[in-house]
Amino acid sequence: MSEFRVCRVCGYAKGFHLYFREQEKGRRIGLICPECGQSYDLGWVVEGLAEMAEKGAVFDA
Repeated sequence: MSEFRVCRVCGYAKGFHLYFREQEKGRRIGLICPECGQSYDLGWVVEGLAEMAEKGAVFDA
């Protein structure tokens, strides 16, 4: 598998949304299928992630 973009539960193939969960050593970042809601914990933990995200560019779909 060269890419992980298809949900293993429902087969949705257009990528994922992200979630940010607070942890003792930072914030855990995971994936959520926008079609069925299945979440995937990939073990990504980021320290120093800002409390409030700064607005950035708006991208067309």
